[in-house]
Amino acid sequence: MTSVERARDGAGDMSPDRECYRCDRDVAPTRLFRLVAEPPAALSSDYQTAERFCCPDCAAAMNLSEFSEQLKARARRGVKSLER
Repeated sequence: MTSVERARDGAGDMSPDRECYRCDRDVAPTRLFRLVAEPPAALSSDYQTAERFCCPDCAAAMNLSEFSEQLKARARRGVKSLER
């Protein structure tokens, strides 16, 4: 999960507001989170990678901030994402 601005090296996006896929509110592109769901190799023939954008409130409602902190902590410890 990354903000659109961070994905573009902080350059921001001058395009018009777009809707959060969960709440349909118009949000400035620099405030959106980009969510990407990529199927595992075993399911890639049945499912495609999906990308959606959501506002900070919806990201918080999905508890994505905690998920992100867990991944960051694992990365700091040098633990691979599939290990627990």
